[in-house]
Amino acid sequence: MIEIHFDKASEAEKLFWLLNERKRDACPLFHAAYDGNKIVAVYIYGDEKHVLETYIIPAMTAFVQSVLEDRLLLSIISGVFYFRDREEQQQILALAHSFLDGERRDYQKGAEFAASRMALLREACASFLRDGLSFSFSSFVTFRLKPYIERLEHYVGLAIDEYKLEQEYQTFVQMLRECLVGRTPQWPRLYLVHDPPHFVFYDRHRRELSAAEVKRLIDRHLVVSQPMYIDSSVLAPLVSLAPAEIELYTDHPDDGMVQTLQNVFQERLRLRRRADFSRLFVASAGNGEES
Repeated sequence: MIEIHFDKASEAEKLFWLLNERKRDACPLFHAAYDGNKIVAVYIYGDEKHVLETYIIPAMTAFVQSVLEDRLLLSIISGVFYFRDREEQQQILALAHSFLDGERRDYQKGAEFAASRMALLREACASFLRDGLSFSFSSFVTFRLKPYIERLEHYVGLAIDEYKLEQEYQTFVQMLRECLVGRTPQWPRLYLVHDPPHFVFYDRHRRELSAAEVKRLIDRHLVVSQPMYIDSSVLAPLVSLAPAEIELYTDHPDDGMVQTLQNVFQERLRLRRRADFSRLFVASAGNGEES
């Protein structure tokens, strides 16, 4: 028999439920019992190694992931990195989950992460659990799950770096919006064509501007007076001109600069497909228009 003591009855009940979910396929290899309070007992009748690896350890790892992991993450966020504001904690927790779940494709795991955090949990359980053992689950977490908790700390660190970058980005976008509010539009309309990685400027007559012409559009006082760096090839000339309308032609709406332009210029900017710009020229030539 393996006897597990919990600090909370609700946790004991959850593990008991997870064990019974697996018992459906394992009866009569093991039996789980719950005393209605804080103790779960597991009676092993089949091959010990097989029962542990196939049923008990998967239930334990599922329990840690579903019940304990968020609590550990929040403890790390507040206790290790000292983020005490509840809203900030929730934002960082969400970002940590995006790393944990492999949602951020731009993050490449190094060689030191050959084993997943779930593999670390399984290894900790496999090296500890045996028939005839009685233990406190909280002590097991404290003394046996250090590699797993260190992995969580790593992901929280990544999440906090991302959170700080996003905060800086939002500050940057808000700064540019405030610049626009105080500026009189210099041009009624501007066409911007995205040919990655470049953005090509066209005036309201759809005449392409050279790089030198775009550079001359920049209000140097605007750039110098701002506390944050403003990209001189796209953002600085656009904010300097503060066009009343911007038509942006791109096949890459998820591009970082495209999204920044949308965030800064908001209702002033209209997003079009790249092919629409070529058709615009053909239509204008056919109608003899010059707008």
